Amino acid sequence: MTTEHTKPDTMAADVSRCLQQAANYTKELVREDGHWCGEVKSNVSITAEYITLHHALGLQVPEPESWISWILSEQNQDGSWGLAPDMPGYVSFSVEAYFALKLLGVSPQHPAMVKANKSILAAGGVAQVRIFTRLFLAIFGLVPWAAVPELPPELILLPPSVLLSVYNMSAWARLTVVPLLLVSHHRPIFALPNGRSENNTYLDELWCNPENKYAPYAPSLWKPWRMDFVTLVCTLTDGALHAVNGMRNFPCRSYARKQCLDFLFEHQEEDGSWAGYYPPMHASIIALVLEGYDIKSRPVQRGLEGLQRFIWSDQTGQRMQACVSPVWDTILMTIGLLDSGLPRNSKYVLQSTKWLKDRQILGPQGDWKVLNPKLRPGGFSFEYCNVWTPDVDDTAAAVLAFVKQDPQSVGSEAVLRAIEWILGMQNNDGGWGAFDRENNKLFLNRIPFSDMEAMCDPSEADVTARILEAFGLVMKFDSHTKPYVPIDIKNAMRLSADCAMQFLANKQETTGAWFGRWGVNFIYGTSNVVCGLAEYKSAQSTADARIGDWIQKGVDWLISIQNQDGGWGESLETYRDPSTAGQGPSTPSQTAWALMALLTSLPPTHPAITGGVHHLLQTQVSAGANGASWPERSFTGITAMGLFATFRRRQPPMVPTDRIIPLRFWDDLSHLRSLAHDFTLRFDDVLDIPKLRAALERLMEIGDWGQLGARLRLNNDGKLEHHIPAQYDKTRPAFVFTTTEYTVNIDDHPIGSQLPKTGQKQVFRVPPAAKFGPLVRSADSPRVLEDWIYSDHPQLHIHVVQFQDATLLTMTYLHTLMDTVGRSGFLQAWTTVLDGKENEVPPFHSYEHDPLSSLGRDTPVNQYLYLDRLVRGLSLIIFGIRYAFELLWFRKEEEHAIRLSGGAVEYMRDTARRELAEESDVSKLPFLSEGDILASWWMRTIVTALRPAFNRPIMMMTVFNAVSLFPEWLIDGGIYIGNAIFPSYTVLPAHRVLQEPIGVVAMETRRALLEHRTREQVQALAAIQRASFRMTAPLLGGSDLLFLACSNLHKARFFEVDFSAAVVTPGVPLRGRSYGLGQPSYINIIEHSVKYPTRNVFRVVGKDSAGDWWLTSSVRAEAWPAIYRQLANLEDYVRRLQSESIQSVKCEE
Repeated sequence: MTTEHTKPDTMAADVSRCLQQAANYTKELVREDGHWCGEVKSNVSITAEYITLHHALGLQVPEPESWISWILSEQNQDGSWGLAPDMPGYVSFSVEAYFALKLLGVSPQHPAMVKANKSILAAGGVAQVRIFTRLFLAIFGLVPWAAVPELPPELILLPPSVLLSVYNMSAWARLTVVPLLLVSHHRPIFALPNGRSENNTYLDELWCNPENKYAPYAPSLWKPWRMDFVTLVCTLTDGALHAVNGMRNFPCRSYARKQCLDFLFEHQEEDGSWAGYYPPMHASIIALVLEGYDIKSRPVQRGLEGLQRFIWSDQTGQRMQACVSPVWDTILMTIGLLDSGLPRNSKYVLQSTKWLKDRQILGPQGDWKVLNPKLRPGGFSFEYCNVWTPDVDDTAAAVLAFVKQDPQSVGSEAVLRAIEWILGMQNNDGGWGAFDRENNKLFLNRIPFSDMEAMCDPSEADVTARILEAFGLVMKFDSHTKPYVPIDIKNAMRLSADCAMQFLANKQETTGAWFGRWGVNFIYGTSNVVCGLAEYKSAQSTADARIGDWIQKGVDWLISIQNQDGGWGESLETYRDPSTAGQGPSTPSQTAWALMALLTSLPPTHPAITGGVHHLLQTQVSAGANGASWPERSFTGITAMGLFATFRRRQPPMVPTDRIIPLRFWDDLSHLRSLAHDFTLRFDDVLDIPKLRAALERLMEIGDWGQLGARLRLNNDGKLEHHIPAQYDKTRPAFVFTTTEYTVNIDDHPIGSQLPKTGQKQVFRVPPAAKFGPLVRSADSPRVLEDWIYSDHPQLHIHVVQFQDATLLTMTYLHTLMDTVGRSGFLQAWTTVLDGKENEVPPFHSYEHDPLSSLGRDTPVNQYLYLDRLVRGLSLIIFGIRYAFELLWFRKEEEHAIRLSGGAVEYMRDTARRELAEESDVSKLPFLSEGDILASWWMRTIVTALRPAFNRPIMMMTVFNAVSLFPEWLIDGGIYIGNAIFPSYTVLPAHRVLQEPIGVVAMETRRALLEHRTREQVQALAAIQRASFRMTAPLLGGSDLLFLACSNLHKARFFEVDFSAAVVTPGVPLRGRSYGLGQPSYINIIEHSVKYPTRNVFRVVGKDSAGDWWLTSSVRAEAWPAIYRQLANLEDYVRRLQSESIQSVKCEE
């Protein structure tokens, strides 16, 4: 609503006066050398830990009353302390605050302590604290060391290629973990006022049961079915480490400790800090003392002096900051002053930019170099001294400040070095993390030590967007007549930005918002992304045409959440419950962020903007001698440890009219929940998109086919359910159908041009399927189970990408929906409707009928042929540990697609059949399918590449669909959309795989398939699977088996799918291709796997119309060169044979 106060013509003078007062206050705060540094607000935890550090070292805390005053000022009404002001109590911080106050001399009978005691016990007491708190209590004997995970110093010895290497941890975790390795080794017990004891009673009043202080921190191994694979392996490993006393007596322990010490000495900054961040400083000082360094030694004294610089004092008392922020503050102040109208030649911005340029890190240090050694330095860090961990967010913001102050600086050494460094830090998914490249090993968040889930630094939308904004501003001011930016850097920026924009599109929420990692939360993330996209779009006229839609969705969301007072607000609770995104009392920061975004797209007179400006005018208060500012109690920034970065998502409210049907037993298996697919068909024809959609809508109206539109929900028992809407409409459609249209041919698109197709004379090596994700997926495409159960998305997502001469059709679905046979049946039904033959659409097996429900229920497991070869008990545990070790040691895994010529496969099959016939002395050639040949060839290829031990069992699991074995359970002529996947097993020692003729290996594969693909054996396998703790398929061979898996999609004949009824115009003339009108020329399958390893899995996609075979496999990176050599040798040999055959025919003629 517009009032007299919010009319633009009456607001202009008020805004000008407001800006002037804010600028005055800003100038008062500037330091002598031209920089700014404000307080970095932290919760009570950091200050409490600082108090306990002093006590551990035997040091007095100066002015204890001022520390007590501040800690008590942060206490909640119920006696607890929360993650931030006005947030509910968090038992870990409450225990830490109580402990610190008691050490400072506050009596347990003090009213504040009594209230704290009550709130802590109500939350479960000390037994419920986080691992970090346990560790700091354990060093005083307040928690037994047995209740803390083992952290062996030998971790420092693992090379970066190993998943558990410290260099695969986030920068803040790495610098904290290394000193904790030493602390964990020593397991110290420091004295408390009541003495030194391994079972100290100093905090017994905070235990619900002080007689039993061993509180488990990991899931019980007696209930392994409650854990995913990674959690189970980590828990087993931690248990084993405890059993061997943390390897403290191992020969390399001394060397590992020395390496940890060297790391600490090397990483200590000039000001004595470690990374300019409190947690690693605290841990490093303790570690040095435990390693024998006196408190008065130089490294310890420098560390303590560094901490002194973090203390902040005001009328509420003294507290410890988690870090200091001079570079960040100076950048933002500089940008703010320039944007508010301060001249570019003002002494304030001239001084500040000079100060900033002096802080650019150009030296040889940097942990980021370990995984990125060839990249030149050029970044900026957040703090005064932090040369080891600069971050791309500060660096991009510095570029913005420099270019805003002097547009001609786009070609300066400082800007170009910064841009070059940023470009080199981009992740493969198109985004950027803060400190490291490809720091995305999220399984680390499930190791026992990581209960805060802050071990990784993956790509984030807010960071990526600021970089995009910096790129846009640089390109805007770059002159075409006088190029300040070298052409190679400009081209690199454009390519980088294209990937970044697709990353941002994929991260946009269905509401239009973006998640914010380093600011609270969706308001911050959305503001950053809208500003970044808008700046880049204004600088690049050829930028992705979809940018405007992404911006508009973000702007619409911001307008929709504006508060009645005109401001915007959002609490930290949104990290726990994203359904509350954009809700909360208005704050100055969040209101400013929202306005920044809106001003990129709306006129200043828009009611949302005038309302927000009016709110800021009304809430500004006097500050300093001659200025004004905005006080802010709420936390709107996030620290590195990311206590709020992981949140619990909530399912949408139930719709009373939905029909609820549990998933069928064989659909709701843990490994199926962990896998999602993007199944893409490439057509070299232009398809009629409206016709495709209309046909699918019509299919959903036929019989029970509409059940495919069910929503997935997780019930209270942890089981998945179908929630089927009573009717479908625009708000709750039966499927999601999105489109992207390009006005170019597919070969003119940077990613589309790399997509293979039938008949190309390309080499056998094809780009990985995931490379085409930014092209074939939409911004709304789900990828993990949570994307379905925590939204109201239907199970099926269709995305159509159209070029001037081609169409890409992608189906995205969770594996719980269907297997290969189900996918084939769905496509058959869809194309039948497209052909106008609705009466021929097969009936859909209703979800209410589970034809396979009795499978394996009453069958004895001893009916299985190879029961004696099952890997069970201790052997299974040993296999799990070995397999996990291989995954962690050979961490780099690559998935590639392969084209194998039809001639090569035909040659191998003919050769194999002749060899078998000669060996058996029979006249009739034995039957071998091309699938048998491909499976055995791959088995040999991968064994050759991996080089296992001579007698190591090689187990090839070949999966098949079992539905057809039980026709009496199915609707006659109906289509079963679901999962009925069972395995056959070929188990051979490695030397046989390598030395036997390929025909023998292929025949073993065929025999195994025939033996397993019977009603009796499927029933027995189903019984075994039902009895397993994770309901997974069994393993055969032994604890040292090498696991391989094969899935053959060829029988589904996906290359023969016929969408000709939807063709508008051919993209390639029919006479110039082997495939028919409306038939796919390539199939791309992206598999998204969570908590489920897919290494050594081989997929036969199918045989195209040119007779060539398309395959995909995921193996460790080191194996691919050997695989490629074998492929090249095979293809070369076949070509020579073909050439010789042609020459022979010519000679005969």
